[in-house]
Amino acid sequence: MLYLLTKATTLATLALGFLVTTEALGTAENYTDTGTLCKDYVDYPVWMAPGTNVTIVENGLIQKGFNPAILKLIPAACLEPLMQYACSTSFPKVEPAPTPAGKGALIPQCDGVIPGTVEAIPTSGVLFQPDGACNAVKSISGGTGGNAGNKTTTCTSPFIEDTNEGPGGSSTNPRYCMGGCCLPCPAQYSLYRTGALETGFRITNTMRAISMVFSFLLMVSYIFLPDKRSHPSALILFFSICVFIFSAVVIFPLADTRAMQCVGPINPSTQQNNLKCAIQGGLLIFASVATCAWCAALILNLHLHTVWNSAWFSKKYWLLHTLCWGFAIAVTSVALGSGEVKWEYATLCLISQEKSSQMFFYPLAAMIFPAFLVHVATFVHIARISAQAGVDSETISRSTLSAGAAAVISHRRHVMMAIKIQWRAAVMAIVSILCVMFYWLFYFLQLNKIKPETLEPYIGDFVGCIVQGNSHNACADQLAPHLPPYGLMIAAEFLVSTIGTLNFIVFFRSALMHEWKDWFNSVRYLFGGKGRQRKEQDQFFVI
Repeated sequence: MLYLLTKATTLATLALGFLVTTEALGTAENYTDTGTLCKDYVDYPVWMAPGTNVTIVENGLIQKGFNPAILKLIPAACLEPLMQYACSTSFPKVEPAPTPAGKGALIPQCDGVIPGTVEAIPTSGVLFQPDGACNAVKSISGGTGGNAGNKTTTCTSPFIEDTNEGPGGSSTNPRYCMGGCCLPCPAQYSLYRTGALETGFRITNTMRAISMVFSFLLMVSYIFLPDKRSHPSALILFFSICVFIFSAVVIFPLADTRAMQCVGPINPSTQQNNLKCAIQGGLLIFASVATCAWCAALILNLHLHTVWNSAWFSKKYWLLHTLCWGFAIAVTSVALGSGEVKWEYATLCLISQEKSSQMFFYPLAAMIFPAFLVHVATFVHIARISAQAGVDSETISRSTLSAGAAAVISHRRHVMMAIKIQWRAAVMAIVSILCVMFYWLFYFLQLNKIKPETLEPYIGDFVGCIVQGNSHNACADQLAPHLPPYGLMIAAEFLVSTIGTLNFIVFFRSALMHEWKDWFNSVRYLFGGKGRQRKEQDQFFVI
């Protein structure tokens, strides 16, 4: 079956070669006078290029494989559209059409005259319109292929009928359509086992929604509770704000997943055809870059405080705001300004795969990798100081030590205190970096496999498998080696969806609960009325 389909495709390609498009002048001939090969499809005057006639064209087709011995091997469902295509392209139709001068000229007609194709009648010959737009024909003999024109109208699931017809039945979205049938949007869902991606991305969206709630609680805690807006807690506050925005974009697909992914039954969303895609994509890009920027700030602050005993950032917040927020705004503006925000994967819009590295991942790498190296250097320093502290005795009286030894011991104590205070920030920074790096590696190494142009050599086998009556799952299993691994895809999306939850687990400790309790008590006291306040004041004086 696949061999025959391949043969038919080859014949159709050869047939197209007989359509001469570089010569505007030719002659009109009555096909029925001498033609036989396409007698079931052509019964109209046809345009012939100079130096050719119907017999020459038909002999050329026969020599290239359109002979009865080969054609009878092709199934009727394939033979019918093949012959319609070959005959209509090899023998273009000519019809009278008015010219600006009001005269008649023989040119192929579509729904209307195409601008630039109507000219004064030449002194000899007839005009030819070489755009293939008039080549959709029906079988004169009423073939059994179930076709209208050169367009197949019966599509086997999961394929659907092409609703984006261009002139002559051609598709306006050839990346997902062929022969009148298309993979429905989102196209990737049809290439995996039934319901697999729907279930997987539903899990990741749920995880991101949970992260949104947790990151909101942590963000509110650091906004309202006292002493949480001062250095270094302010770094955690800004980091939490970014993580909340990063997680909150899940609201868009939760409201209507398909409306974020697709516009119509076939076309994927882009910032040009879907405003919600543009807004959600812009927020996701901004939050991603800002999260990494403030994560890098956390790492640098920990390094300066632990290794160098410096609180330099506490007096340079204007610089942090300029760099972190400014860099995120710049990357987002470039992505939206270049029109590269679109849906291609999972349930969220992001920068197109062609431009994602240059516009998104490389800017992230410029922050992540240096920050990761600084983080490693910080922990190496901590490990070295800890090892020295285990060898040297801390019980020796400081009065018996030299000034240098006392300074070393003092630095050890400072390092131990710093890591005790900021270990949460250290853990959160390394976890965030690892999640982003894993996602980037998956995106960079695996996701290009799902591009339509990459899958093109294998889609024919997938279609053939479906046409032969095999189940969708069986055909998807055959295609699986050429797709990104399902488990790895869901794992990458799940990891970045957990950042908000991990942020909450690391930073929302029991002390915050006590601080919230005190905060509510103070608010209740302020709004409790004068009588209650006087009573509590009297109790204080009694004590």
